[in-house]
Amino acid sequence: MRFRNMVFVLFLAVTVVGFFMTGTARALTFTDWDQTWFKVKVSEKGEAGPVVPPGGKVVKNDEKSTTAFLLIETFDITSSTFPFFNVGFCTFDGSDWIRHEGTLPVYGGEATYFLAFFEFQFQETQSISQTYWIPLEVKGSESRQTAGEITSASFKNLGGVFLEEIGAVVVLQRGVGSVKFTGSFIGSDQVDNNVPAACRVVQ
Repeated sequence: MRFRNMVFVLFLAVTVVGFFMTGTARALTFTDWDQTWFKVKVSEKGEAGPVVPPGGKVVKNDEKSTTAFLLIETFDITSSTFPFFNVGFCTFDGSDWIRHEGTLPVYGGEATYFLAFFEFQFQETQSISQTYWIPLEVKGSESRQTAGEITSASFKNLGGVFLEEIGAVVVLQRGVGSVKFTGSFIGSDQVDNNVPAACRVVQ
């Protein structure tokens, strides 16, 4: 009887320790997001009209889904306002992949589920400039075997608007509207096969 009690106590102790270790292994930190890649799908729905000369017909300014890539580079908590991620955003300008550097402020939440704000301006083509203002909901989960390893993640926009300016020197037309911006996780072992080489090189 005493032997059975000892075995039960030992089993209970191992179970509790295992549960504790498993529980702590799931506690992601924001720094665990460093070097995480996403494949991004972007689409726009809006209207546009001429700026110079003023007046003229307003027309549809929709853009079907296009692909971009976003890299969460490093986490910075030294800001006096909001902590933020340094990010790389890689877009296709019609002939080449171009990587742009920016920041992604974190507005609240925990490392497994947080809110961020993507404000970004880039040159889509030689004559088209794009600016995005997009609140994002970001989710991620950690490996059960390896602490700090993100095995799945995604983000989606909570609304969002874009401003498009067309014109090489003088802005000839502006377009505004809503933007859909979603990201799917790319595992570290899949980056080379899925992310264009130009996006992986700091320019």
